[in-house]
Amino acid sequence: MSSPSVDWRNRFGWNWLTNIKDQGGCGSCYIFGAVGVVEAMLRIEHSVWSLRSEGDVGDSISLYCGGHAKCQGGSPNEVLDWVQTNGVADPGCWPYVDYNRTGNPTPDRLGRTGKLDSYVTLSGAANMKTWIDLNGPITACFNCCDDFDGACKNNAVYICSTNPQNTKTAGGHCIVIVGYDDSKNAWLIRNSWGTGWGTDGYGWYGYGQGEYGLEYYGNCGIVGASTSPDPWSKRRSHNGNLYESGDGTNHRNFEVWAPGPGHVIRHYYRDGQSLNWTLAETLPQVSLAPNFNTSGYDCAGAPSALGSTYFRDFELIYLTTAGELRSCLFDQLTQKWIDRGPFGPTDSSGNLTANWADGVSGFIQINIGAPGNFEVVVRRPNGVLDNWWRDDIDNDAQWASKGTFGSGILLSGATLVQRWAKNGVPDVGAAAGLDLVCVTNKNVMQRWWRDDPNNKPWTACETFGSNVESPPVMIRSQYGATEETVPGNYELCVAVNGSIEHWWTSGNPEPTTTATWSKSATFNTNVTGVKVERVLGLIESSFGFDLELVALLSDGSLQHFWRDGAGWHAGPVFGSTVK
Repeated sequence: MSSPSVDWRNRFGWNWLTNIKDQGGCGSCYIFGAVGVVEAMLRIEHSVWSLRSEGDVGDSISLYCGGHAKCQGGSPNEVLDWVQTNGVADPGCWPYVDYNRTGNPTPDRLGRTGKLDSYVTLSGAANMKTWIDLNGPITACFNCCDDFDGACKNNAVYICSTNPQNTKTAGGHCIVIVGYDDSKNAWLIRNSWGTGWGTDGYGWYGYGQGEYGLEYYGNCGIVGASTSPDPWSKRRSHNGNLYESGDGTNHRNFEVWAPGPGHVIRHYYRDGQSLNWTLAETLPQVSLAPNFNTSGYDCAGAPSALGSTYFRDFELIYLTTAGELRSCLFDQLTQKWIDRGPFGPTDSSGNLTANWADGVSGFIQINIGAPGNFEVVVRRPNGVLDNWWRDDIDNDAQWASKGTFGSGILLSGATLVQRWAKNGVPDVGAAAGLDLVCVTNKNVMQRWWRDDPNNKPWTACETFGSNVESPPVMIRSQYGATEETVPGNYELCVAVNGSIEHWWTSGNPEPTTTATWSKSATFNTNVTGVKVERVLGLIESSFGFDLELVALLSDGSLQHFWRDGAGWHAGPVFGSTVK
């Protein structure tokens, strides 16, 4: 038996629905209905805001599939069929326009699409309620009465009037059912006519009503495990050597890249269904300095990894035994690792400088450029920080320096995170700035901030913590992100005196140079006789907004830790960096 009431606007203490949208004067409600369900299920299954574009689907159906113009109406089924084959991109990649003219997509669309394996068709009120209760929102289409335009004000339950003046329908309409309430005898619907319709864009629609009811035609539902979010949606929720990919049956495998004996890089993964860790592979040999005419292994520290908008490629940056940074990627199209070689400053003869880098890299893909540029920040041996970037328009792997900053830096870490653009604007090119946390030679952590909106350089900010002798790892989580335009908290984990400390600060740290950090927990490994040496990677996962990390233990093994509602837990030990 289903619950007596469900409201996905606030369930289990979280909001699962993106902000109300407006289809404008275009007859594209069927697209908004289908895309709205995809968005909701990406959020419910993967614990991340993943705003999707109705323009991506509508324009493509019109242009490439020989279909009707998007504004002439259609069915959610044809939209979901198209998404199954092609995915659906974010609005920054492909904007929506409310008439039969198309937007201009960015060239990295294939890496910015949320994917869908399958969907189901539902019928009957009981089945609809059960699905909404156990899975999430569904689409619905109905014959729309003339008085629906002004319906659902002040949470009133809408019943189509049967008086003679209102028996003529105003045509078909599609919405998203996001809940129900048996005490009201009504479905909770999400419309696509802006916040001025109904009660802030939502309304209660009475059960039944025959051909005017939401149960009359078939409805579409999606199993959450059938969805796979794009790397762009998750780009702030991971850092270091740990990444949650779209691989596996449930599209939520964990991927870890760690150094091994002989300077190799080993790739481990955790299956998102069985939760078992497995060694997947050892990465191929690379060309070695000084002449790059011999092959071997040269990894001198844990890589910093991400999934890029280039076809969801895995990209790594790591410190080499020659004191350089090296870039490599896993090409999802060929299923092969590609070595992009070392990069960094060069001498007057154009030769790469040896031993210029000495730290863990902060490594991200940002919102500037299309595809987005890559940014790296790493410590130099003289205690300054070096900022490098790669313009990805041509995907030519050419890195350029943005200069050095700071002094007295003891350790750099995988803490580089892009700030939130003003008002959460998702568009490409919306300058936001960067935040970074490093460790100073006074063994305290310090945040640095780059003010991109005002074209200002890196600025030193607040310090926090004490006795820190290992690199921190930092992400932006969904905690505090009440809707998709609100920035979530920064979450930071670092090893101190053999234990792990978890710190956080809210939103975009404000004022910009004086954020307040709170230490929420200190926890240890459960392996007898060893301590935690370093935190290598941190993510917020698809598993109920859990924070998850991988740490290096003093015996050279790797251990997984996670935090749920009951606190932090020491998980399985897997792999080794020394044997």
